[in-house]
Amino acid sequence: MAPHARHAQIGEAGLLARMLPQLPVDPRTEVGPGDDAAVLRLDSPRLVITTDSLVEGHDFLRTTTSARRVGRKAAVQNLADVAAMGARPQALVVAISAPSDEPPSTFEQITAGIAERAAAWGASVVGGDLGGAEQLSVTITAVGSLPGEEPPIRRDGARAGDLLVIGGPRLGRSAAGLAVALSGRAALAFDDPADGPARLDPELAATDAAVLLEWHDAPDPDLALGWGSGGAVSAQMDLSDGLVRDGARLAAASGLAVDLDPALLAADVETLRPLASVLGAEPLDWVLHGGEEHLMLAAAEAVPAGFRAVGRFTPGPEGLVTLGGAPVSGVGFDHFS
Repeated sequence: MAPHARHAQIGEAGLLARMLPQLPVDPRTEVGPGDDAAVLRLDSPRLVITTDSLVEGHDFLRTTTSARRVGRKAAVQNLADVAAMGARPQALVVAISAPSDEPPSTFEQITAGIAERAAAWGASVVGGDLGGAEQLSVTITAVGSLPGEEPPIRRDGARAGDLLVIGGPRLGRSAAGLAVALSGRAALAFDDPADGPARLDPELAATDAAVLLEWHDAPDPDLALGWGSGGAVSAQMDLSDGLVRDGARLAAASGLAVDLDPALLAADVETLRPLASVLGAEPLDWVLHGGEEHLMLAAAEAVPAGFRAVGRFTPGPEGLVTLGGAPVSGVGFDHFS
């Protein structure tokens, strides 16, 4: 039977029957998937809400990722925004749109991937929508809660002399993985529920290409650093569009400049150099401008647990980013550039 006929036969009810078993029961959810809207018992009356989308051809390629990884990534990019505000994630609402010939397994695997990442950080999927479209897309709205009267962690709290710190051991991994995906030298079965391993040409297989591709496809940052840093950070966001672009955003919000320390980024660059040599790329570009890491990026007087310093905020032209005092060439990711 052709895929489109199979999809037409199963219908929305059939798709939901395959998707809903992927979702664990959350006792905070009074009414969950299957009704007109969800009803939640909130951890706090102070909500943090965000939304974001992944669109086939723009944010992922079927040839280099799996449906399960798409779900994981869609969840993380929203959970990270909630965590960056200092809030704990609580619930996700998911809308999946797809062509009429999309196999039912795609919906099932995307749901499973979203549920995995949500559960890892204390959230659950409470509802959503299914729709038709020319290409596959996943849109998530995430809800989190701020405890008590704790203020949200905004972008505008940095002070001159604060360190710019990042909540992860390495930078540039997602950009390196994207370079692998775009190289035409790696492939992954989209409908593989085990999401791997990727098929790589011999040169790439001798590097960390598979690990880096997986980080790009389904990043797994420590989101608990977002709400667990207490009063140790004064400004924070998640690293979505590159260290330079997002560092500039933090600095500009506080009326400051930021100087990145090349010595503190040297290990990041050298770790990526073997793959960069194979692909003819400059690893420093990945480190400075690579987006979709979703690590916590913050300002702090001292380095909080789980973070490491990569630069320092300074008085100067608002939003200026330098590297060892020198101008930085290139820019990070922009959806409309």
